[in-house]
Amino acid sequence: MSRIPEAFVEEVVSRSDIVEVIGARVPLKKKGKEFAACCPFHQEKTPSFYVTPDKQFYHCFGCGAHGNVVGFLMEFDHLDFPSAIEHLAGRLGLEIPREKGDQEKLDRIGRLRQVTAMASDWFRGNLKQSSEAIDFLKQRGLTGETAARFALGFAPAGNHLEAAMGSRAKPEELVATGLLIQRDNGDRYDRFRGRVIFPIRDPRGHVIGFGGRVIGPGEPKYLNSPETELFHKGYGVYGLYESRQVDQRPDQLIVVEGYMDVILLAQNGVAHAVATLGTATTAEQLDLLYRQTERIVFCFDGDAAGRRAAVKALSVALPLMQDGRDLRFAFLPEGEDPDSFVRAHGQTGFNRFVEQEAMGFDRFLTLHLDEAAPGDDTAARARKNKQAHQLIERMPPGSLKRLTARQVDRHHGLFGRPFREEQQATGPTAAKRPPPARSEEHAILRLALTHPRLTDRLRPAEVWHGGQPPVVIQRLLDDSLTAEDRQIAEAQNLVGIENAEIAANMLGDILAKRRQREALAEKKRQQRANLAGSPPPRD
Repeated sequence: MSRIPEAFVEEVVSRSDIVEVIGARVPLKKKGKEFAACCPFHQEKTPSFYVTPDKQFYHCFGCGAHGNVVGFLMEFDHLDFPSAIEHLAGRLGLEIPREKGDQEKLDRIGRLRQVTAMASDWFRGNLKQSSEAIDFLKQRGLTGETAARFALGFAPAGNHLEAAMGSRAKPEELVATGLLIQRDNGDRYDRFRGRVIFPIRDPRGHVIGFGGRVIGPGEPKYLNSPETELFHKGYGVYGLYESRQVDQRPDQLIVVEGYMDVILLAQNGVAHAVATLGTATTAEQLDLLYRQTERIVFCFDGDAAGRRAAVKALSVALPLMQDGRDLRFAFLPEGEDPDSFVRAHGQTGFNRFVEQEAMGFDRFLTLHLDEAAPGDDTAARARKNKQAHQLIERMPPGSLKRLTARQVDRHHGLFGRPFREEQQATGPTAAKRPPPARSEEHAILRLALTHPRLTDRLRPAEVWHGGQPPVVIQRLLDDSLTAEDRQIAEAQNLVGIENAEIAANMLGDILAKRRQREALAEKKRQQRANLAGSPPPRD
């Protein structure tokens, strides 16, 4: 990208009115010498975002966002630095000074964007004339309105693109954009043939590449543009431009695995779904998404491949998990994908599923380690706790990192500071009150007494091995707890229990570990029974 002289940048910043620029995007109210608003970079109800015209900077006392007019445009409008300077210079009627070589590169990229835009229009025209492609999309449940919104097209079989572009695009430009493949002998042929075409657009709407889905038999099923000056797989995200047309700062973005998942979710009212471009999630893609929202939810199939993709995404995301960011994982029921699930359950059902089933990244981390290395004895817990903390160390410093470490400790049985005898009351009655015993059941009881709504999660028979809850939990459900039950429960030192979300996650972890432990015990009983040549004993 072109290097802009520093003196010119300083001139643009000094001549730009930061209040005017930000005020055109955020409703500002004058407060003394400053202007205030609810921060556009995080959710809040009380204004903590201030613009100081004398010093030409903005600052949010809630999330810490801070910068000058250029930084604001980059963050809010999702522009790179040269584009932000170009925008401000245009407002001031200034022309950006550039070196010859830099300007030539910019002109070339601009020209390649024109070529991809023309090719996209040609593909769209073909779709309208192809009954085969239209039938294919109809069978998948797509409407014409949805196809138009995502600018879907069709590449007919054979080699037609070069002739169709004619004098509007040079052959070498079509090769440079990846639309044509050139053999060593100089022959050229269309990359996309007999495929439905999905234009891939950057956040500003420029067509930077294409994806193609074969109609009928053929391999590969999906084909993407190669790496070009415009298109870099590890940096782009499909569906982000379309999402931004609905809301530039959504509450969350849902990452799914394919083009059709994004499109059909949007058609069914789930507007903020995006997909990576046929590759494992990269840090650059996540960084781009976190500039749009504070919460990212990965929604994958519940099979082994979906789990592997989620583990890779978690590994990439941890170094980016600074305070204020949220990362969750939702795994669809076996045999379902986002496409089939939203068609069966609708927008409301899909949103409810994500809201209820998406687990925090800390919980997914511990569950992954439990699945990778089953075992619940002291040594196994210590080993997995160490592995979890090695991963957590990759997170940037802050409250989120500290809270994650606490959650992991609790998952492995470290519920807080151990009971110490000197903390007990002293006096004549102290000897009559022995230290309350620690138990998993009483930890569950403490959670349910603190947050009564959690009690409903303890009622289904399938929660408990053999369908029967422990005695103390049964007394809770029967509303027949004893004073001793309550005393022992209150003595459980569960750090962070006041927070309803932390408490719910804590309960989920305890119940999940019980099920894993009981499944392992059942497996061992089966093995012993098989070795003995007799049926397993019944509980």
